[in-house]
Amino acid sequence: MNDLGWDVAVTFAILSVSLLIASILRAHLRFLQRFLIPNAITAGFVGLGLMYLLEWAFPQILPKREDLGNIVYHLLAITFISIGLKRRERYISKNSLSTAFHLSLGYAVEGFIGYSITLAFLFTVMPDIFPTFGMLFEMGFGQSSGQAYALGKQWESFGFVNGGTVGLTFGAIGFLWACFVGVPFLNWGIKRGYVKGLDRRLMENTGFFGRLEKKPAAGRSTTHPDVIASGTFHVAFIGFVYLVDYFFIKFVVFFLGKLGGTFAVQFGKLLWAYHAFFATLFALLGGRILRAMKLDHILDDNMLTGISASSVDFLVTAAIMAIELAFVVQYIVPIAVICVAGGILVMLLVLFLARRSFDDHFFERVISIFGLLTGTVSTGLALLRVIDPDYKTPAASDLVLGSGFSLFLAFPLLFLINIPALHQTKKVFLLTDGGIVGYIVILFVVMYAFKFLGKKRKL
Repeated sequence: MNDLGWDVAVTFAILSVSLLIASILRAHLRFLQRFLIPNAITAGFVGLGLMYLLEWAFPQILPKREDLGNIVYHLLAITFISIGLKRRERYISKNSLSTAFHLSLGYAVEGFIGYSITLAFLFTVMPDIFPTFGMLFEMGFGQSSGQAYALGKQWESFGFVNGGTVGLTFGAIGFLWACFVGVPFLNWGIKRGYVKGLDRRLMENTGFFGRLEKKPAAGRSTTHPDVIASGTFHVAFIGFVYLVDYFFIKFVVFFLGKLGGTFAVQFGKLLWAYHAFFATLFALLGGRILRAMKLDHILDDNMLTGISASSVDFLVTAAIMAIELAFVVQYIVPIAVICVAGGILVMLLVLFLARRSFDDHFFERVISIFGLLTGTVSTGLALLRVIDPDYKTPAASDLVLGSGFSLFLAFPLLFLINIPALHQTKKVFLLTDGGIVGYIVILFVVMYAFKFLGKKRKL
């Protein structure tokens, strides 16, 4: 099936069919509606089932898992660029900064839990487990399936067998945790009286707007259609930013290679795992340049939102389909221990911090931050929409702004978690664990010093 690129076309078609089946299932199954399960997650498991069916019935058209992983890798950057190009407020409020610190602490605690449990297995019953195995818990839960796959894939060159699959697995479990723990968590908050005037019908929508129901606009055209379609122009601009991102990383890797030394070369390889982070920086820079030149009107926020949302849908579907169950079963014990322990502690951490940080809309902020720390910004917003359907509270905007700023706060952590892969010695393993603890302590000190944390507030 190599003639005329049909392997790529069939892979795209199977992803599309999986999303269509998931949309139909969501419209008819109350179970999917009540637990707010995004169609992309359902589609991923539908697609995973189709993969095994095709392997048995039509192996000649079976999508390669490596191709699915590559789709995840590149769509991650497309998603980040389209979000980064959107217009932003000119200021960051104290609450959005506080949200950023909460998220960064969440990333760090997830990294510490995953890494520490991995070391416990490494030093006892599983001496062959790769030292950064549990770090992918933080990437899969706190960052995204795409970022977890990208980093796990790069670690494969350092000896992490099926690192990409492990990253995808943690990402998929994170989405499930957000749904099957997030919804009971929502109900707990409602019963405690943290949410007033909730319309429970919002928890059971079919996923489609009715024939006579008012439908929101998907975007406004910024180009004359007889010249170029507006959607085409937006995608082309995103592609231009991605090309800049590619050449930048290519240059840095080339420069590090010229410096010589094993560490420089290995660190250069790791930069490809952070392509989406650099793409976000270039997107933010591109947006500022457009505003400075008074050309920001050529991009429409709703159009960019639609592109990013579509990218996430296909990304999540492909991420779950790319999972190799045989390998997951081999490491099911450490995966289960890390996810259960980490998921519970993250929920408790979010509650602990929020009650000492926010004076208003306590539970709206809690559920949105929890959703992001177990999935993506979209997951956090999806959970928030249940109790704040029109995003009337500032929780949504603070989450979006805070998530962007948290990338910069968490950069030292992103660097730190790679050290055990580069230098695989017991001393380095323990020093890295201590370094993560130090990072957590510094964040707490800064939060107390700048009044982002205080005494427990009455609700």
